[in-house]
Amino acid sequence: MEISALPAQSWSMSYRFVVPRAATAPKIVREFVATLVAAFGHGDIVEHLKLCVSEVVTNAYQHTRTAQITVDVSLGSDSVTVWVDDGRPGWLPRAPRSAPPWHDESGRGLYLVSRFADGLGVGASEDGAPRLGFTIDYKGAA
Repeated sequence: MEISALPAQSWSMSYRFVVPRAATAPKIVREFVATLVAAFGHGDIVEHLKLCVSEVVTNAYQHTRTAQITVDVSLGSDSVTVWVDDGRPGWLPRAPRSAPPWHDESGRGLYLVSRFADGLGVGASEDGAPRLGFTIDYKGAA
């Protein structure tokens, strides 16, 4: 899966969640987003969603020194889109084409997201810095 622009939703409800850059950030954001999506009746995608959220927020936590991580969640008519902004100017992620070697201790995050999400993209935050996003389609959505 290539990183590209994510499709626009026909309707959406958006939420923003800002957490301190801390070791607890991935769990807190993962549980918040899972609860949000389940509350809107899309519990069927929660496990894939939790994995993808964990990976992108963990990436922001591990590879930046920013004070905050901003997460935007858009619940659309057929999917949920999550954007993570870690304040890292100039960094553009690339989805790996294959899994890293089994003995590597890192490098699997974006690979996992590319396998479990239906779309992966890079966009610009409000201040123009790149941010990473993914979309997961609701199962059974028409």
